Amino acid sequence: MDGAGYDDLVTGEPAASDTASDSGAAAPAGGLVGVRYGGPAGPAAEPQWWTQDSPGVAGTPEHGDGFGSDLSVADADGDGYAEVAIGAGGEDVGRVADAGAVWVLEGSPTGLTGRGSAHWNQGSPQVPGAVERGDSWGAQVRFTGPDAQGRYALLAAAHREDGGTGSVWLLPATPDGVGAAGSSTFGAGRPHGGAGHFGAVIDE
Repeated sequence: MDGAGYDDLVTGEPAASDTASDSGAAAPAGGLVGVRYGGPAGPAAEPQWWTQDSPGVAGTPEHGDGFGSDLSVADADGDGYAEVAIGAGGEDVGRVADAGAVWVLEGSPTGLTGRGSAHWNQGSPQVPGAVERGDSWGAQVRFTGPDAQGRYALLAAAHREDGGTGSVWLLPATPDGVGAAGSSTFGAGRPHGGAGHFGAVIDE
């Protein structure tokens, strides 16, 4: 994420309590993400912590948000610094509980930064669908690519969409990174008339 030539370690603690994370760091109830920058001796022992309270990160940490419940890392805009996609399937949108949301934080010469970060939910302009209780949009996130220009799009899944049928959204790659313009959604329908939870797991 800082272009130093070493892999970095990114971890999520989506169930971190409002007293302490599993690693002993103070954390809000909504969960947190830790970044351990790589070096000649491996990942740093002390992480850089990210929450919805961090500068430039949209939202407010609340109990059960699940911030960091899924993560994906890629140089989405091709600038030589990796971005981090963060899912929070339990995020409340307005008064709609557990609707879910997704963030993308930018890499930079000094590492991950909240400056220029992006944030979406199903109520965001140009994102198909509607904010609904319990959809868990963003419970799974995955960068997909690279395309011919070396850029990455983003998949965001809501396995509880439409009563558990499940669906996956594609947010396209742009020269400035992932964007909502031209987003689309797809699913597998209801297998055998039941809830298939399409998108419950996404991997490369």
